[in-house]
Formats: sequence, C-alpha cells, structure tokens
Amino acid sequence: MTDAFQDQMEENAALLQRLAPSPVTRRRVLLGGGAAALGLVAAACGTDRDPFVLEDPPDPGLIPPPADGEGGGEEPPPSGDVATAMLAASLEVLAVNTYQAALDAAGDGSLPNVPDAVATFITTAQGHHVAHRDAWNDLLTSLGEAEVTQPPPELAADINTAFGEAGDVVAVAELALTLEQTAADTYFEAIPTIENGQALALAASIQPIDMQHAAILRYVLGQYPVPETFASAQNSAI
Repeated sequence: MTDAFQDQMEENAALLQRLAPSPVTRRRVLLGGGAAALGLVAAACGTDRDPFVLEDPPDPGLIPPPADGEGGGEEPPPSGDVATAMLAASLEVLAVNTYQAALDAAGDGSLPNVPDAVATFITTAQGHHVAHRDAWNDLLTSLGEAEVTQPPPELAADINTAFGEAGDVVAVAELALTLEQTAADTYFEAIPTIENGQALALAASIQPIDMQHAAILRYVLGQYPVPETFASAQNSAI
C-alpha cells in the first residue's frame, strides 16, 4: 500500500473516531446543523448548472454523451486487466461526480441541514476517489490506453435517478453507501482475477478504503458499521 493510500485509511479512522465519543443515531447526526460548512466548500467549486437535480442525457451530467469516435468503433472490447482497470476508473469517476453533486446541492441550499460530520466525510471521500481515479488512469495510460472520463452508463443512470429523487441528507447518505459498497464489492471480486502487479496493488489498496467509507456511512445512518464478518461480491458491478 502506498503512503498516500495509508494516509487515506488513517483519515477515515479519524473521521470514525470523531463520531465515536457519543451514541449516534440517524436523527442526531443527519438532522443536525452544518450546511454552512459544506456550503463554503461547494462555493469554492463553482458551477452554473442546477446542482441538485442532475441533468438527464443528453445534457452533461454524470453521464456525458460519447465523444466523437466513441460508441461505434469496430475495435474489440477490452478484456482482462485492462477491462478491470477501465471499470475501476469509471466507478471512481462516478463517485467523484456524485459527491460533487452533493457538494453543489449543499452549496445552494437544495440539500439542507447537512451536519458538519457528513460535510467533512463528503469532502474527504471525494478527495480519496479523485486520487483513486487518477491512479487507475495513470496505469491505463502506461499501458497505452486512453484515460477513462465517463462513469458506467447503466449504474450512472440509476444514480442519476436516485439522486434526483433524494430530498434530504439521509437519502443522499444512503445513495453514497450504495455507491461505496458497489465499489468495494467490485474490487473484492476483481482481485483474484488480476494478473498485472500494479493493478493488483491498486485494487487491494483501494478496496479497504471503500469499505471504511461504507462503514462510516452506516455509522452516521444509525446502522452497525460492519454488518458482515467477511467481505463479499454481492453488489459487484462486474
């Protein structure tokens, strides 16, 4: 595990420790104040689009339209480690975009009453996913492949719909939990099949970080942080 990923695990542990001193319930954590703290971060990001209701295709949103030359080529689809790396990068793109949508929504008030603990988690987790996306794209370009800039279309469409229907921070936290668990389970299923050493190291380093994200989200939702003794591929995107 790289020093950067080790730092991410320590950041996640610190977030959970910050929540631990007193009992936390969905009402206590998710209905507390703190929108202003997240709003300051969102304001710095700046956007002209409606930040809460993500645009449906063909407008740019979580699912941008294919670039010229994409979607109709005759090249065979990628396979093996390249396909795994592309899927991983696309999941990271989706996570970054979804957390950004939450930041934007909190910034303009369409996602009200965001507690400070949740605000901190969103900004921290998004930063982790940016680093994961960049690491996968660095690997892909080193293998002669193009960077992945779009999320998985079907999963992104589901996330778009769910985000558009999310009326409060509880719903957004539950959506983020689904996303984090999907990513963690995908990595878990992929790890035994990966042959490239760098790809294997990335997947094995990122999977526990996403599991930590999921545990934190369960905790703030009033759930047991680790409901299963062992990891599984139940929600894998593969």
